[in-house]
Amino acid sequence: MDSLKLIVSASIGLTAGLALGYLTAPNSGKKTRKKITAEVNSQLKALEENMNNKVSEVKNTYNDQVNKIGDTGKTAIDRAKDLVSVN
Repeated sequence: MDSLKLIVSASIGLTAGLALGYLTAPNSGKKTRKKITAEVNSQLKALEENMNNKVSEVKNTYNDQVNKIGDTGKTAIDRAKDLVSVN
């Protein structure tokens, strides 16, 4: 989760810094708004991609753990069956 917080914080900081820079730049209001909108959209897209990547990582880790637990359970059941059939 720390890397997720870092990504979100960096994205917010970058967007805020760029917005502030655009607002203090000597451009017309319409041009400045277009730049800010384009940058915010770009940052939102990057954040969405990062979030999707993190969600995929979590899903993969979850599925791996479920498979390991399932395999361990199957092994335990097989061992128990072997013990019961020996007696």
